[in-house]
Amino acid sequence: MYSSVYPPDPAAVGQYMADISTSASLRGHFVRVITANRGYDDPSIIFPSYERLHGVEVIRLRWSSFGKKRSISRMIGQMSFILQAFVKGVFGIRPDVVLVSTVPPLGILAASMTARLRRSSLVYWVMDINPDEAIAMGFVRPTSLLARCMDSINKAGLESASRVITLDSQMAQRLESKAHLHQRPIIIPPWPHEEMIRKSGAGGRVFRKEHRLEDKFVVMYSGNHSWVHPLDTILCAAKSLVYRKDILFLFVGGGVEKHKVLKAIRNGSPNVLSLPYQSFDNLGESLAAADVHLVVMGDAMIGIAHPSKIYGAMAAGRPILAIAPDNSYISEMMEKQTIGFRFRHGDVAGVVRGILALADMEEKERRCLGENAARLAYDQFNQTLSRNRVLDILENAASSKR
Repeated sequence: MYSSVYPPDPAAVGQYMADISTSASLRGHFVRVITANRGYDDPSIIFPSYERLHGVEVIRLRWSSFGKKRSISRMIGQMSFILQAFVKGVFGIRPDVVLVSTVPPLGILAASMTARLRRSSLVYWVMDINPDEAIAMGFVRPTSLLARCMDSINKAGLESASRVITLDSQMAQRLESKAHLHQRPIIIPPWPHEEMIRKSGAGGRVFRKEHRLEDKFVVMYSGNHSWVHPLDTILCAAKSLVYRKDILFLFVGGGVEKHKVLKAIRNGSPNVLSLPYQSFDNLGESLAAADVHLVVMGDAMIGIAHPSKIYGAMAAGRPILAIAPDNSYISEMMEKQTIGFRFRHGDVAGVVRGILALADMEEKERRCLGENAARLAYDQFNQTLSRNRVLDILENAASSKR
């Protein structure tokens, strides 16, 4: 498995890769993970260069992560990871199957070359699509050399993969328009980490007490503070609601957009609190501490990215307040299910009304929304069933090369 993030790093992609690798090991397979030795969000954190975690061999590469604050340092780290990962992949035991995701974006380059040289099957787990994401954010021109090179590499990777897994139908359509795939993409939405969430016997009370939130109505955004998930609308809503002393906006996590949250706090927003990423073992307690969860998807991200944080929020049994574009996967889900409210970006007044409606409704009614969300998470996005689907795909791909 190639992934530049892996636990104990809290990045979401790494958690899903760990879920699969650990489960594959429990099925009796030998699993090797090649990842970076530094924290994805905080490169000052250094992990062991080699260890066995839950039966999985984890090899961590040096000089492959320099943080996300500067584009040049991110690019250098990614290219260093790709080169080292390729070298590691072509030596040692021949893999029956190589699994790669989209962190780093060009990790498919190392994975596809390894699979070709070692005559292994390649499974590509596409969790976001580049250069489409960079182009949509205006960071790269669609006609630039960088965009064309990235497109060519991804196209070659998609066409060399025996199976492609992605997260929703809109992403699948985009992938099919970019390359001639061996088979149609398999759609497996991200699943909630049910075991970690159920471990929280205190239901968030310990977390709330630790951070002095007992008397607050907590509106929580938990996860990556990314350009893909712009926070401007919710921060404006927080400013409009400063008069409500009982409502607190809690941002948990990190990323390139975190500076906006910290700026709001510096500018004197008493109703905004920022906390770092929580450990995976504390995930359930952290998520359960919210009264309502925020889920954000950028207007340009339809078919490009998929906010996986909604599944953990639903599994925690809390209402959802989504800020997402029309015709997106998230808006369709919110329209079909009675689990909360959805608003467009820029609709600050609507978001304020939604938060006030949730804060002021009877607890029984709000709990009903949360129960609907939890039922949907466990019925339609079940961790065990989804994980087993990925494992079956890997086993079928591996058996074809033995």
